[in-house]
Amino acid sequence: MNASPSVLFRCDGSPKVGLGHVVRCLALADELHEVHGCQVAFAMRDGPLGFEMVLEKGYALVNAPQEPFNYTRWLMESFSDGPPQVLVLDVRDELTRADVEKLREQGNLIVVVDDISERRLAADLAFYPPVPQVRRLNWLGFTGQLYVGWDWVVLRREFAHCPPPAHHDPPTVLVSMGGSDPAGLTMVAVKALDSVNESFEVIVLLGPGFSHNEELRNMVAVSRRKFNMQSDVADVMGLMARADLAVASFGVTAYELAAVGTPAIYLCLTEDHAESASLFADAGTGVNLGLYAEVSPERVSQSVGALLLDPALRRTMAGTGRSLVDGGGVERIADILMRLSSHRLSKYAERS
Repeated sequence: MNASPSVLFRCDGSPKVGLGHVVRCLALADELHEVHGCQVAFAMRDGPLGFEMVLEKGYALVNAPQEPFNYTRWLMESFSDGPPQVLVLDVRDELTRADVEKLREQGNLIVVVDDISERRLAADLAFYPPVPQVRRLNWLGFTGQLYVGWDWVVLRREFAHCPPPAHHDPPTVLVSMGGSDPAGLTMVAVKALDSVNESFEVIVLLGPGFSHNEELRNMVAVSRRKFNMQSDVADVMGLMARADLAVASFGVTAYELAAVGTPAIYLCLTEDHAESASLFADAGTGVNLGLYAEVSPERVSQSVGALLLDPALRRTMAGTGRSLVDGGGVERIADILMRLSSHRLSKYAERS
């Protein structure tokens, strides 16, 4: 019997929900497949863009049936044949605790990533960054293993090997609003940076799901500052490492920037993100401007200008970020998952 389990990832990625869940799951999938020899598949309901990302990596993709849709049956049918397997959940949808409990009762190992819903209580393993929301959760009835801290941030493996941050004169500012930028925050940042008087270079990173191209082109055409547009970037880590400061939407990008050592100013799509971003501000590695709808371009400009004029503070913020996020979370999670799943497989073999 193969000593490595089969792993099914449940996530979605689209311009509406963003691509961070798929990025995280692919990072863990690569570690499990390439290092531990696991067979990997993805069960996905929403997002052709997310589907493409999974297929480009060569992983099996199981789409949800249209109607009638039964969540538990679909996930059970998505597993490959064989002994109990692993289900990794990184979703924000109607999957219930009862659904997950049924899957767990079949002997499958259930893993949740950064999940604050009730279904976390049916998990065997639960991993979270040290965001304030986790401390308020009620864990009554949870019988699994809980891991909370910077050590459990899921990033692609290249972020465990970041070069020391560079410092440029004039400095370079990176705009990075995630894989899809559903709210058009890139334009907010471009407008704000165009009004900053200090000398600096600008790189604008456009994710694969960016859909505001015409609006952005029109804005840049009349701007007084030159904007270096970058899309379809293979080496995102290297591009982040070139920046002395970033204006970014909060999400996976914030953790990546911290690992690289790039101080950041965060715009947040949701109140939940705004609360999570306070963790970075309190730690001293970023500036949290809060919910994007309440932030004017002028406030972004002021924050950028203040940090550009204080290189010593930027260096301190860079060092703080790298000390908090070492990029090794995916390796640690995979090791724990493999140890527990190996134990499950051994017990299964004894009963067979």
